[in-house]
Amino acid sequence: MLKAIRRLFGLFALLAMIFGALKSLFEWLDKNELDSNEIFEDEEHAL
Repeated sequence: MLKAIRRLFGLFALLAMIFGALKSLFEWLDKNELDSNEIFEDEEHAL
């Protein structure tokens, strides 16, 4: 029983690491200022 709980926590930790890595990857890609596919313009550029 204890082994199953440890494996479940290990699985959740692995999933959290994967989702955290994906989140940081998408945030890094979002920092690219050369992206011309943005839907909304920034307010600074509109003025």
